[in-house]
Amino acid sequence: MIRITDKSRCTGCTSCMTACPVQCIVMRRDRQGFDYPVANPDICISCGKCESVCPVINPHEEKTPLAAFAVRVPEYVSGSSSGGVFPYLAGKVIEDGGCVFGAAMQSDMTVGHTDVSDLQGLESLRGSKYVQSDMYSAYQEVKDVLEDGRKVLFSGTPCQVAGLHSFLGKRYEGLMTVDVACHGVPSPGLWEKYIEALKDKYGGRVTGVCFRDKSKSWRHYEFRVDTVGKSISVPYTDDPYMALFIQDMTLRPSCYSCPAGAGKSASDVTLADLWNIAGTGLPLNDDKGVSLVLANTEDGLRALEGMDLYKTDYEIASAGNGGFEPVKEIPPRREEFFQGYHSARDLMAYMKGFVIRKPWYMRIYRKMRSCLSDFKRRISR
Repeated sequence: MIRITDKSRCTGCTSCMTACPVQCIVMRRDRQGFDYPVANPDICISCGKCESVCPVINPHEEKTPLAAFAVRVPEYVSGSSSGGVFPYLAGKVIEDGGCVFGAAMQSDMTVGHTDVSDLQGLESLRGSKYVQSDMYSAYQEVKDVLEDGRKVLFSGTPCQVAGLHSFLGKRYEGLMTVDVACHGVPSPGLWEKYIEALKDKYGGRVTGVCFRDKSKSWRHYEFRVDTVGKSISVPYTDDPYMALFIQDMTLRPSCYSCPAGAGKSASDVTLADLWNIAGTGLPLNDDKGVSLVLANTEDGLRALEGMDLYKTDYEIASAGNGGFEPVKEIPPRREEFFQGYHSARDLMAYMKGFVIRKPWYMRIYRKMRSCLSDFKRRISR
């Protein structure tokens, strides 16, 4: 029977809950706002299935990418967080009559995994969502679709992809898995409270959130909140939720030593921002967005056919992307933050008190860089 005694050893992937033959496991939220599996000993039949499908107890073999590419898909780049690769891959699966699973923003602004089978529905899966998504029954639904003979593209964080492969227990011919170079996942419970704080701040219902609005700049993207009648955008470093995420304050305990990152998710393709595009010597260094795409399997290589691929060196291309760091240092004030956020009268002010501000001259330098990027973008039109 699964027992979580060390929370850094649970990613919340839900493979154990989904695999339980007697449904004795439920996901329960802790005080920090993360979900963990809890088994009912009165129902458990001690079959060991939950432990056998746990990707932390039984990790996948670490693999080196077969190839690394810089990629931009022109027709999708403007509405994507980086180079527009995900909608291209997903679109091909849908055109073949398949199904795509990914994280979508729900009507209440929470994030959960859902499936789509048409190109219009694919829009809800595009763009980064910096909060751990609720998996619901996604793993079982993926299995059902595959056993019906349809193709599936499953996208998620490395731990979610690892959990799916562990749950399935074998490779399905029609399955393609795509993970991201994950910086870590913030607390869903914190995000839900933050949405309420945004409503109070802007005096209305929040109708949409864009974690990475790159309409002005890919490198210096903004956090955008859509309310009834207006949209408000701020530099991501000026939003306390985003600032604490970037500073690793609000991540799940398992994220500080990720058991599924660094090639251990068993994914076919890994997507990331190619922040070091200048260091590769390749074109596309124009601040519009470019993806670093890792083909981890032969299926992954075949899936990339049809795109303009610029082969690059993985070590150079991944430099500067925190999603490839194997271990992160736990911020000294993390426990203090989570102990107090529930009772904070003014959540935004409380969160700002934990943000580590850069020196004034660094902020001015960053502002000048942002203005220069905006100027280059304007004159290149």
